[in-house]
Amino acid sequence: MNAITPLLTRRKLGIGANRASKRRVFFNLILITLVVAVLVLAQIFVVSMSRGIADKWAYLADGHLQLYLGPGQELPTHPNIDSIEEVGEVNALLYSPDKNQMVRVKGVESTYFSKRRLEQLSIRVGEASTSTLARIMISTTLADQLSVSLGDRLALMMVSNDAIRAQLCIIDALYDSGYRELDGQLIYCDLSFVKRLFGTGLASSWEILTEKGNLNALKDDLERAGYLSTTWKEQNAALSSNLDTSRQAVLAVMVVVAILCGYFISELSAQMVEDDKARIATLHLMGADPRTVRTAYWRAVMAITVVSLTLGTLLGILCARLLPPLLAHLSARSYSALSFYLLDFPIRIPVLDVSIIISVLLLVSAISVHLSLKRVASIEPLSCVRFD
Repeated sequence: MNAITPLLTRRKLGIGANRASKRRVFFNLILITLVVAVLVLAQIFVVSMSRGIADKWAYLADGHLQLYLGPGQELPTHPNIDSIEEVGEVNALLYSPDKNQMVRVKGVESTYFSKRRLEQLSIRVGEASTSTLARIMISTTLADQLSVSLGDRLALMMVSNDAIRAQLCIIDALYDSGYRELDGQLIYCDLSFVKRLFGTGLASSWEILTEKGNLNALKDDLERAGYLSTTWKEQNAALSSNLDTSRQAVLAVMVVVAILCGYFISELSAQMVEDDKARIATLHLMGADPRTVRTAYWRAVMAITVVSLTLGTLLGILCARLLPPLLAHLSARSYSALSFYLLDFPIRIPVLDVSIIISVLLLVSAISVHLSLKRVASIEPLSCVRFD
């Protein structure tokens, strides 16, 4: 009777079965595939957006590491340091003729906007001007809020630890990082400009860029060498915590949905048994072991599940890869409901998160299907008479 197992498995998969059975198998396969694709796509989207926001802050606002040199200390050399740039920062009120906005003024040198940083934003430079006023670069978000454009004049009331300076400036360039929460508070100017205004009272530091995987090791090495440094996460603890919490919360929701999907798959096996009750009773009359029949149905359902998981995962990844053009279109339309979301980010596949979702779904499916098929043993052989 062991030959019954592969025969029953093939029949339940629609191989050699009638058209109705094939349609049922195809419908369930498509349904599970779509559910898995949505789960995978949602997790990829959330993780990619979170990492995109983290990159904006690390590259444009604080660097991966901020280094503070003590008296007599020289710049460190380390193989994991990709670039190191001096920056100076002050808080300020930015005034246009009609409005004002609290901003963070960041003084940088001409080498600051390296290729890696330029990948995080777009810059539009105005026509050459003969004005002797200090030149600043503000975001398109700030330009819209203050109703100004390239070449317009703005007043800055800058505040450091021990001084207040007022300065009239001209908008020399506009940038757009795609993340309005950052753009709405950050402007750039020449480092020599803020040094000249504040001298030794300027809060200056050195921004270090490195690979994400080398960040903690680099920080530890610098601290052992006697340097004081902070990571961008320490500089923005609330933001970093919110990003991590959002990712974990969405993953938890996806896992719960995966568990519910696993329960649905057990209902598929239960429906198969209910539809084939007469056939199962006949097999029992012929002397088939209930465990053999149960194994055949378990294999059939799990085969459908595994194929659906594979197709759903691939479909979810494919849809994620096709997202950037759609997100760029939504960003260009400037929908107010999306104004506080980052829509310009690279797609990253969170292998661990996707593996957790798929593993949970597969495990729950296997257990729930196994439990639902226990009813096979309770089908009495003579019950087939009632179905003839």
